[in-house]
Amino acid sequence: MTARERLWTCALLAGVAALTFYRLGAGSLWDQDETKYAEVVREILQRGDWITLFVNGAPWYVHPPFYMWVTALTVRAAGLSEFTVRFWSGAFSVATVYATVLIGCELFGARAGLVAGALLATTLHFLVQSRLAVFDTVLLAWILFAVHAFLRAYHSGRRGDYLRFFLYCGLATLTKGPIGLVLPGLAAAAFVTVRRAWRRWREVPWASGLAMYAVVGLSWYGVETWLHGRAFASTVFGYYGLGRFFGVVENQAGPWYYYVPIVLVGAFPWTAFWPAAAVFHGRRLRHDGSLFVVLWCVLTFVFYSVAGTKLPNYVLPIYPLAAVGVASWWDASEASMRAAGVSVGLLIVLLGGLVWGVAGYLARLYPDRFHALGHVLIWPAAALAAGVVAVGALWARGGWRLAPVALCAAMALTWLGVIAGIAPVVEAEKPMKPLALEIRSALRPGDRIVGYRFDIYASLIYYTGHHVDWIDDPSALRAAVCEPGRVFIVSHAAELARVGLPETERFAERGGVRVLLKPAEERCRL
Repeated sequence: MTARERLWTCALLAGVAALTFYRLGAGSLWDQDETKYAEVVREILQRGDWITLFVNGAPWYVHPPFYMWVTALTVRAAGLSEFTVRFWSGAFSVATVYATVLIGCELFGARAGLVAGALLATTLHFLVQSRLAVFDTVLLAWILFAVHAFLRAYHSGRRGDYLRFFLYCGLATLTKGPIGLVLPGLAAAAFVTVRRAWRRWREVPWASGLAMYAVVGLSWYGVETWLHGRAFASTVFGYYGLGRFFGVVENQAGPWYYYVPIVLVGAFPWTAFWPAAAVFHGRRLRHDGSLFVVLWCVLTFVFYSVAGTKLPNYVLPIYPLAAVGVASWWDASEASMRAAGVSVGLLIVLLGGLVWGVAGYLARLYPDRFHALGHVLIWPAAALAAGVVAVGALWARGGWRLAPVALCAAMALTWLGVIAGIAPVVEAEKPMKPLALEIRSALRPGDRIVGYRFDIYASLIYYTGHHVDWIDDPSALRAAVCEPGRVFIVSHAAELARVGLPETERFAERGGVRVLLKPAEERCRL
């Protein structure tokens, strides 16, 4: 990069940071994952055990510890809050944009790299994910840095670039498991195979590279296996490892086309430009950049579509390379007027579909308050519509090169409107934090909390700061209630109405979630 290009990159990253960290800690944590990972962090600091992770007092073998480690260090320094728990997700979102810029520069040049970073930073799914206290953006950043290291190594043959690939894959594995090596390794192997460049494998320092990967990425697994044996290994490598791909974990299934609507909506507004970019790169697969972009997007989509367990965040790695593909099409092709016109038409259709979908969702979720939401919905919608109009005008007037700037600015303003206007309205409807804090303020030594047929459980643990017993059977619930001492029972109001607990009194209720209290002096019969 030249000095000017580095300056533009710094300006882009500063803008991304502002967009990411604006009111980052304003809303309560979402259940399940945000509060679950925050609870892991809290129990690390309470127990002083930085190796084995715990939730609700029990060992938690679901994910490796990198995100919880760095978050726990931040919490130790700055205190436990929504902001500190979300900080590293936001920081690695900025790093992900930077890695996308580097990949774009490596494959297509500095201008394409900068545009690609801006496109990713204003992609709908990425914007949402960057504000959650989960480690998908952390994993994505390490994977993209590994991809960049591989591309540099492929072009230079330098040993150090190959070693960086293994280092970043190790950090990705320490963040979310072996997928940190599988995904970039699969793409690299496919690229070398298609290019028939097998001799390049002789350049790879396999012994030192794999040793580095093992030390960084697998040491924690080894220590946990030594400490907990089969209980850990069968859970991590069996159920949550192979079981996640070949089976369905935690009822997270979906049809083969599960990710089609997710990427169409998640990549908004840039999905509208995917068809033109796909045709552009499909016609020039002899170019290393085009080939790698196509291989990465196709392999990632197919890999997760074939897997038995499906979640929306799994396809997040598609967006950075798709952004590179769109940016390079925009930069290199002088975007033919016909292809650009089709893209503008698709953008208008997607905008209409998004507005209709969001309005319908809010109408179902908040039917009594939907009409009152108009004043907070109008400004984000207007900003987005203005961006689409600007793109159409630039296409009509021959200023197509400026269209990404207009649409990125519109998406940024729209997102700021969502954060400042819509998010507080949604926050006011979330029941768990205020209910949990009410319980917490009333807790006495020896009190118990019971969750009955309740799926929002991690928030209850985290915000009460107390152990929670989970019960699904009515007779077991009655037995728990009839034990000596005070007990708080938390469930959906309809569930508690069906089971009937006359010995209890209503303590609090919010958003269909009810809390009952059985006083210590109250007696009951089984």
